[in-house]
Amino acid sequence: MRSFQRNLNSGQGELFPEKPLGTVYQSKDAKFLAWQPIQPGKIVALFNIIDRKHPSYGSTVTADTLHNLNLKVPSTPPKPPSYSLYKFPNK
Repeated sequence: MRSFQRNLNSGQGELFPEKPLGTVYQSKDAKFLAWQPIQPGKIVALFNIIDRKHPSYGSTVTADTLHNLNLKVPSTPPKPPSYSLYKFPNK
């Protein structure tokens, strides 16, 4: 069984398969930031735009947005196990 470590940067406490220290998921245009739950059982990858010459530099976006902006989408770490138990706030 793979061991897991807690991702403390996201504030959500997601679990990611362990990677060597210093593993970075980025392209020349964007860097993987975190997995974001959007509804029970569904998550999306979030990226920061790191191309300083791009008008959206510093923005946090999805892969679809990167495609729409003609920016290269970097690879991502494996998706965390499951968000099916994630409790969303009642509206």
